[in-house]
Amino acid sequence: MKSVKIIEKIEQVDQLLQNGNVGQAKDFAEQLNVSRRTVFNLFKILKEDFDAPVVFDRRSKSYKYAVKGSMVMGFVKEEDI
Repeated sequence: MKSVKIIEKIEQVDQLLQNGNVGQAKDFAEQLNVSRRTVFNLFKILKEDFDAPVVFDRRSKSYKYAVKGSMVMGFVKEEDI
């Protein structure tokens, strides 16, 4: 997967996690049109590279963020910081 595609998929996963109750890895895979393995790789990137608190909630049988939040990716002008 090229870098731009990975970033696009990470943004999609972030949106799904924010919306909540998406389901299990197979459900993410279907919505993202990728394999389950790719979903786990994306979760790993979110957790390890971005410190995102992605967890699996056994009660709802769904992946979610442990705390409310979102990924912020993109170019920000210095004057906007």
